[in-house]
Amino acid sequence: MAVRARILIVDDERDLVDAYVRLLERSGHQCVGAFDANEAIRVIDAESFDLVITDLSLPDSSGIEIVRHARAKSRETPIIVMSGHNTPDVNEAARAAGANISLLKPVSIAELQRVIGEALAQ
Repeated sequence: MAVRARILIVDDERDLVDAYVRLLERSGHQCVGAFDANEAIRVIDAESFDLVITDLSLPDSSGIEIVRHARAKSRETPIIVMSGHNTPDVNEAARAAGANISLLKPVSIAELQRVIGEALAQ
């Protein structure tokens, strides 16, 4: 049986967040979407999550700030970052901030589900 988790998904592309939320909720997860860094930080402060997924390029701040904030709240919560510019420098900055996994956008549904399963199993 798959692990059921509470997941925060952060991306300024609303259609993408909505699609991920629908997909993951069909798999039994409970999801919350946030569309910018400020909203994500407020949600992280108010709620607990089993997994955080964030884009690194947001209009109001870098996703790195979300990673740092989520990591400061919980050392155990897995954090997945996504970027359309997945370079070694981006990966290093994300990992240094506390991210567990970096993905290159666009991410296929199958790849996202696989990575989420791995992250939650850790």
